[in-house]
Amino acid sequence: MLFRKMRLSDTPRVIDLLRQVGSQEFVPPSRFWFLIRLLLPTFYVFVLEDETDLVVATVFFNRLSNPKYNWRGYIDYVVVEKSCRRRGFCRQIMTGVLIEAERLGCREVLLTTSHPEAQALYESLGFKAKPSSVLMRRTA
Repeated sequence: MLFRKMRLSDTPRVIDLLRQVGSQEFVPPSRFWFLIRLLLPTFYVFVLEDETDLVVATVFFNRLSNPKYNWRGYIDYVVVEKSCRRRGFCRQIMTGVLIEAERLGCREVLLTTSHPEAQALYESLGFKAKPSSVLMRRTA
């Protein structure tokens, strides 16, 4: 397995992965969206490649300024190819992004999850649930 930064040429595959978890309302970002975001100095997309060079997982990472902690990281869109789930790939990509977060000076890393079954994995990586967190959604 190879953990690395996303290349623009990975865009179609990353979009395919995002479609696997999105609801019917979810519209994956476009190639142009990735082109602009990947130029930002605080936004990263990482991928995990298998031995055949197929991207099997992706994770989005934002590095946010925080006066208390210097830098704070925010993990979003942790996605593993459906046929590759329950084989340790999520742990591998999460370990990679946490190493990068530390290298980038993030003293705190946050994430939210809509998958209760993923909570045990995140806790095993050092995350602690915050009972005061509330996810709210408003639709028109």
